Amino acid sequence: MLTLTRFGMTMVATAAMVILLFRCNIPPAADSAHEDARPAGRHGELLFLLNDSDQVRIPGHWNEDTLTLHNAQESLVLLPLGPDTWSIPVFDGTLSLAGDTGSWKDVLRPGDYHVPVRWEEGDDPHQEATWSTDTLSWLLAFGQDDPWFGQLFIQRDGEACRGSISTSTGDFRFLHGHLRENGTFVLQTFDGAHLFRFSGSVNAEGDIEEGLFLSGNHYSSPFTGQSIAASESGLTDAPIARWTGQPVAYTALDLSGDTVTWKASDASNVHILSVMGSWCPNCMDEHRLLLDLIERHPEVHVHTLAFERGVGLDRPDSEANSAAIERMKRYAVHMGMDHHADRWHIRVAGPASKSKAQQVLPFLDKVVSFPTTVIVGVDGESTPWIHSGFNGPATGPAHDLELARFEAALSGSMGSR
Repeated sequence: MLTLTRFGMTMVATAAMVILLFRCNIPPAADSAHEDARPAGRHGELLFLLNDSDQVRIPGHWNEDTLTLHNAQESLVLLPLGPDTWSIPVFDGTLSLAGDTGSWKDVLRPGDYHVPVRWEEGDDPHQEATWSTDTLSWLLAFGQDDPWFGQLFIQRDGEACRGSISTSTGDFRFLHGHLRENGTFVLQTFDGAHLFRFSGSVNAEGDIEEGLFLSGNHYSSPFTGQSIAASESGLTDAPIARWTGQPVAYTALDLSGDTVTWKASDASNVHILSVMGSWCPNCMDEHRLLLDLIERHPEVHVHTLAFERGVGLDRPDSEANSAAIERMKRYAVHMGMDHHADRWHIRVAGPASKSKAQQVLPFLDKVVSFPTTVIVGVDGESTPWIHSGFNGPATGPAHDLELARFEAALSGSMGSR
């Protein structure tokens, strides 16, 4: 198990935290626009208008009536749903554009949540970057009364930058933007479920001041940053979930809407339980790792236990439950989980709440984060392996370490984290 301290960490953790970051000037994939209004092959940026002065700018490319957006190495392919409307993959949101203006609607948030958008024509942003060998890093403190912490890593090519922010339970995934010579910076990302913008200024001492974190148009938090070496970490250990000694089991809804009960004691082979939500990009990253594992380990079964917004298992026939089931059906197709339907068991387990998830899964003393992963062995009786949080591919070596942890857990040679 890794041991992180407030101002330092073990050599293994250090290697994991030196982030290999990805391109910020990304080559767009082929994609497009409205057949009449948007000629094939148009490049530009989709601007998300958070308020009167702050924008998130995501490069993209139209090909006929398909639009591809780019977050550093990650690409989102938006497919047409109907006139002037496109679907957001995995997370079920929609983009509406009439001409070059419209809005992004996040259907996972309550009410009519939307952010205005504008398409701006531009040049193909593809270019080969020459990233600096030095990784710049800051320990970030968000908020004032009850601060939470992250560690920012960036690399530069001139004023362009790429990076990620790690926390004790996961990462903010692919960030890209610029760091000007005068010290001002903007980092941003849009993954289909989250719209993030980080801005601020690096002062003469190398620290970050006047930082502002915006999440869509509904949340903001000030932050500051203390410059530290990329080989160090100011992150503390997150609390970890532990086994209570109760049998590993669950009762949930399957994708037919039927209530099913599963017990590890009745199972054969190795089973992985992934406690997640379809609204959670870190869960999506973990599912891609699980997809790789299930393809390389034909004896392994995976149980996706989805905790979704609005769900209440006390009313299994409710409209919200039915919507969550349909959403998980689409999620399974998006992620390729349906290719292993005989070994990948998808369930709607409860509402999107860590405390509710713990009540549904009493073999855990707490649920620290989504995702939380539990691996039980072939006998179903030994101590399960429990893993909280997930470092995705934007974190480079930390993601490689996650894969190594999961492989070791499958072989029974690694303790929980």
